[in-house]
Parts: sequence; structure tokens; C-alpha cells
Amino acid sequence: MPHPLPGAGVRWMLLLAAGLALGAALPLGKLAAADGVGPVAFVLLSVVASGLLLALLGWCRHGLPARPWRLALFGTVSGLLGLAAPNTLAAWLSSEAGASFAALAYTLPPLLTLAGGMAAGLEPPRWSRVASVGLGLAGALWLAWAHMEAGAVSLGAILALMGIPAAIAAGNLYRACFLPSGVPAEWLGAAMALGASVLLLPVWSWSPPSMAGLDAGGLPWVGLQVLAAAAGAIAFFELQRRASAVVMSFLGYVVALAGVVFGALLLDESLPWQLAPATALIVAGFWLVQRKP
Repeated sequence: MPHPLPGAGVRWMLLLAAGLALGAALPLGKLAAADGVGPVAFVLLSVVASGLLLALLGWCRHGLPARPWRLALFGTVSGLLGLAAPNTLAAWLSSEAGASFAALAYTLPPLLTLAGGMAAGLEPPRWSRVASVGLGLAGALWLAWAHMEAGAVSLGAILALMGIPAAIAAGNLYRACFLPSGVPAEWLGAAMALGASVLLLPVWSWSPPSMAGLDAGGLPWVGLQVLAAAAGAIAFFELQRRASAVVMSFLGYVVALAGVVFGALLLDESLPWQLAPATALIVAGFWLVQRKP
């Protein structure tokens, strides 16, 4: 009989903590946009501030990291794939089509990660992995259908919805192959956030006011996002040490669920009745992916 992998309970807790913290970015981005903070400005400010906060925590708790140039390279690539590209698209998509719709973009990375992992030889073609991703995807698509029935979306929103999971899946595979060993989670999170900020600075400087504007009225939402991003990064990299790329990709399902729930609680977006059965499918898929063959 199969049995749970050691540390599965820890992975469950880290997955939930990281998903809730990272999922908060979707409604906070929409609230900040309503108060005059453009999507690019929102992402740039949050990654710079959270990166500095994480670096301060890492320095206080662990001292300076070894081989900083290797960590900087890792942070630049993972920051592009894991933060700069998907978060900018998600912030724009959240303001354009709603936080609940933007959350649906986080439902496809597991499928793309599994496909990429199998193609690269990182994942063996096991039926349990395919079935686990299929269960989670079924729950996520059920949520997607419920929201897409509400009305049409623009072509730009559809392209953003496709670009987010592609970047996240590529980031999952990159980190699975090149995660620096022995580096604390705070420094890994700082490198990823500050690497993303370097890439976002020219994007911000070239963006129109609608994307790069900054009004003081939206700064409280940015501050909340900084705290959520820092907490989410620590949980994220602690999970990364304990999980494969496919298990990590299930974080997208939790982010999607969190975005739907937070959208309902903070933005009065409708909470679909499909949320409960869809959640059950996603939980079943994650339980299955934890099993040893």
C-alpha cells in the first residue's frame, strides 16, 4: 500500500501559507489600482520593499550569504520567471478583469510544469502524477467556467491569462534544477525579489501613467502587499526545499482559490457555488501527488 511521504504535513502547511500570502496580491493589486497605483508601480514597489525586508531578515538571522554572485544570477532568472513577468501581468489582469478572473491564471502551471518536467526528464511518466494534476486542473477549470460564464473578456486578458502560467511553469523547472544549496529562505526570497526589481525598473520607466502611476492613497495597499510577499517568499522557499517541481506547481491552485475568496471578502466579487467541490478536487489532487509509488 502507498503511504504519505515523510514531511507531507509540513508541505501541506507551507503550501497553504504560501498560497494565501501570494494570493493576497490579486485583490490588493486591484484595490491599489482603484486608489491610483498602476500595476507596474504596484509590483515594483512591493518587490523592492519585500526584497529589502527579506535581506534584512536574512542578514540579522544568518549573516551574509556565501557566493553572492551565484545567488544574484539565480535571483535574476527566478525573479524574471517567478515575479516580474507573472506578477505584472496578474496586477494588470486583476485591474482589467477582476481578482477572481486573474486568479484563474494560476491554475495551469501544474499541467505545464508536469509536461515540461517529463520532456526534460525531471519527472517520470507516472500515472499518479498525471492523475493528481488532472484532479487539480478539473477543480480549477470548474472555477474558471463559473467566472467566464459571467461575461466576455478582452483578447489582452486572454493573452495575459496564458502568459502567467507559462512563466510560472518555467520558473518551477528552473528552480528545481538550479536552487542554490545551503542558502536560507530569507536570502533566496530577497535575491528573487531584488532580481525582479532590476528587471522591472526599465519597464516601469517606459510604461504609461496608467501602468506606472503612483498615488499616495494607494500606499497602504502596497504596504500590506510587502508584508504578504515577504511572508509568502519564506514559506515558498521552505516548500521548495521539500518538494518537487510538480508539487511546487500546486501552489498555483491555492493562489487561485485564495484570489477567489479574497476577491469575495475584500472586493464584493461573487463567490461561486462551485468553490467547495472545486476545492475538494484540488485537495484530492495534492493528496495524490504526495503519495509514494
